[in-house]
Amino acid sequence: MDYAVKTDRVCTAGTIYSSSSEQTVDADLKLPDYCPDIQKILKCRVTPQIMSKNIVGDRLEIEGVSIVSVIYIDAIKNSVRCAEQSYPFEITANLPTTPQSAVISTDIRISYLNCRALSPRRLNIHGAFTVCVKVLDRVDRHICTHIKGDDIEQKKATVDYSSLKGLTQQQFTVTEAIETGQNGPAVQAVVRCDIRAVTKENSVVSGKLMYKGELLIKLLYLSDLDSGKLETLEYNIPFSQVIAVEGIGDSCELAVRAEIMNSEVTLRNEIGFDNPLPVLTARLCVTVLSLEKQDTMLVTDCYSTSYKTECEQKNCSLPLMTMMLSESVVEKSNVDFTDSSISRVIDVWCEKGAAVCESVKGKALLRGKYNICVLAKDSEGTVIYTERTMEYSRELKTVNGEIESFVSPECISSSYRISGDKRIEVRAELLVTGELYELTEISGVTRVTADESCPNETDKNASLILYYARKGEDIWTIAREHSTSAEFVRDENDLDSDLLPEDMMIILPGGRVPAGNSRS
Repeated sequence: MDYAVKTDRVCTAGTIYSSSSEQTVDADLKLPDYCPDIQKILKCRVTPQIMSKNIVGDRLEIEGVSIVSVIYIDAIKNSVRCAEQSYPFEITANLPTTPQSAVISTDIRISYLNCRALSPRRLNIHGAFTVCVKVLDRVDRHICTHIKGDDIEQKKATVDYSSLKGLTQQQFTVTEAIETGQNGPAVQAVVRCDIRAVTKENSVVSGKLMYKGELLIKLLYLSDLDSGKLETLEYNIPFSQVIAVEGIGDSCELAVRAEIMNSEVTLRNEIGFDNPLPVLTARLCVTVLSLEKQDTMLVTDCYSTSYKTECEQKNCSLPLMTMMLSESVVEKSNVDFTDSSISRVIDVWCEKGAAVCESVKGKALLRGKYNICVLAKDSEGTVIYTERTMEYSRELKTVNGEIESFVSPECISSSYRISGDKRIEVRAELLVTGELYELTEISGVTRVTADESCPNETDKNASLILYYARKGEDIWTIAREHSTSAEFVRDENDLDSDLLPEDMMIILPGGRVPAGNSRS
């Protein structure tokens, strides 16, 4: 016979789809007519951007462009220039199920990039980047909390977890002019642009999230096309967005993630302005998880004191958010120019790399890397470039078992000082945000069946049994072997723990007697 099983629904956020798609970059880049010839290539880079991401039914659709840019010294005036070209890409996939209220997260990592000049006006570029895609959705589990039956003994455990109350994703666009200041040099051409999104404040007003953030912009640009004079500009754009978040409540914690899907700085000729006006357009995507800490009691094991039973179990993992991550990482490192002496530093910037959080010897360890890029002039006034990859690690907290995390690093500032003839010291500040979840791995009962034709064996001549137990034996296992209850064993022998503290003789009721271990 099957015993009646009572279940409870547990809802968490879970990854229903995860993949990594490598996109190749095979570009034959020809300089536009307005760009001077190439004398020397300083840096080539690819910047993939997501233009749209959607789920239609059970189909995932992502469209993007990879912007290939080359920073070089021109052959006419020995000034720094930049040429770029865009190439589209797309990713499509069938999801295993039709999502309920899914959100899409993307993480792009550059694999490699090679660049060589075929002529002063033509470049061959070959490389690849990887788009890591995750689809997050509601995951419902039905967990056994009780089994009906007078003869059923049940082993239960209480588990804390983060219950998902709502999952929301919203995209919006920020457009604003970048001011160079009253006396600042005008922007005639953009050589390099870095844009970072930083969360400043989250507040709930009338059941909605007021999200406030800031775009950190750093430009390297030409202020004079004839002389090739280079300038840098740092500019911050505050923004806010009202987001209707599903499941907001007084007891909820909100995990907020922001990413820049795509961005560009264009030069517009406006009436009333003598010089072109740089205008930023950025498409942002904000993902919000509404989480509430709850607990559930589940049956992890069971048996019948009357009949032989078969117990079916299923493994599952329940996440509990234990840390909202906002870690400032400040690193100092030396960058050496081996072949040239430095007379002036033009620009220093950091390119973010991958970051992970993992469990190592009971500690949550944050590890990541970033790339330091330096553009300078040597003692003869020639523009030189070098870069260096740096790594960092931080111990965050003590954890029990496995963890799961979402981490997003952003380089929010960089500064330098010349510390030698061929060396500069770079100070980089990164802000790593996200969430840390501790996972409880459980094995829960899903079905219990008893064979009524096979009653448990008993010793009918014994009303009590003296059992000689060893230190560390589990009371639940002893009770199961003798078709009695763990509660009876504890009560009759004045025990208050699940494991026996020492070798001892304990009293059991008459029942099945394992050979060699008991006396009547």
